[in-house]
Amino acid sequence: MRRRDITGIEPVARLAEYASTIDRYDLLLGLIPTAFAVAGFVGRILDLSSEATLLGGVVIAIIALLDGLFFRPPTRPHGT
Repeated sequence: MRRRDITGIEPVARLAEYASTIDRYDLLLGLIPTAFAVAGFVGRILDLSSEATLLGGVVIAIIALLDGLFFRPPTRPHGT
């Protein structure tokens, strides 16, 4: 990760610069806890058992994990 000097940069420009550094694997890592949170919310709304709710979160998290590790794994950047 490269170091950036953020002094003198407007907050909107700083946010846009940060958003442009987010890649697919950051989103996959964020999906794992989000899957459990959404499953918990849906389980609460639909009055599901905790086992069913946890299983729903696990299924979504496993799909994200398998996709990120085996189906489309990270590769080395070109030129290094």
